[in-house]
Amino acid sequence: MSDRPRYLQIADVIAADIRGGRLAEGGPAPSTRAIVRDWGVAMATATKVIGALRAEGLVETVPGSGTIVRRRPTAAKSQRPRLSVTEIVEAAIEIADAEGLPLVTVRRVAVSLGVSTMGLYRHVPNRNDLTLRMADHVFAGALLPDIPPAEWRRRLEAVARLFWTAFGRHPWAAEVFSLSRPQVMPNVLPLAEWSLTTLRAMGFDAHDMLCAHINLFGHVRGMALVRLAETRAEEDTGMTADDWMRHQGRGLRRWAASPDHPGLGHVVGEEFDFDLDTVFEYGLQRLLDGLDARRRALQG
Repeated sequence: MSDRPRYLQIADVIAADIRGGRLAEGGPAPSTRAIVRDWGVAMATATKVIGALRAEGLVETVPGSGTIVRRRPTAAKSQRPRLSVTEIVEAAIEIADAEGLPLVTVRRVAVSLGVSTMGLYRHVPNRNDLTLRMADHVFAGALLPDIPPAEWRRRLEAVARLFWTAFGRHPWAAEVFSLSRPQVMPNVLPLAEWSLTTLRAMGFDAHDMLCAHINLFGHVRGMALVRLAETRAEEDTGMTADDWMRHQGRGLRRWAASPDHPGLGHVVGEEFDFDLDTVFEYGLQRLLDGLDARRRALQG
């Protein structure tokens, strides 16, 4: 029995087929579904197989075509124009969107661009710098509506929903942000300024402003991480949240039937649509209700 992880064993076999010409350059590579079917592994393992093949520069994802066997670069292709930081960051974002943030490495990005790893290090000093640039780039060109400061609730709703939407398009980005260690991100700072200016106009002092700002952003980021975890759980198990509830329903109902659990018994007996957009909006509105109560208290 080999100690090598199962996904790498499978990747080795597929890599041998590519290098041996049994899978043609530019032709389709085995899909994750095909790997699940042919190898009897979970979707998460199949995704790791494709990630390992990408990291070796053997396959690539082409919009509209799926994952294909990567063509070997020719001498003419190697004489490409000088790279820009934006080009590097956008290539890294494409990998993160397709495969997740853990599979974004400087080496992986270099392979996707057909350049050397050292060539990228001349533009980005390390992976941490790259991921910060990626998260910041997600918000490049972000525009907030023209809402006067007096309409504080609409303003705070707008910035919270902007982040929620961006994290929906790029789920990995929520993993990059920190609540306790502010990061200098040129495209994100104007959004923070919008929030803080709004809170100041509400009559809050610096303490209230920062506490409110952190709690609002924490709600958005926290719910985005819940959504990301749910996506990964669905990939790992092949079950949606509704499927999981149906599978677990009997055990939950048995537990909820106890007179010691009247609260659980009440909610289990009711229909609930576990829609994360709805849950996010509920939490946002209750936070804003609390800020309104604080605002009124300060006004006396």
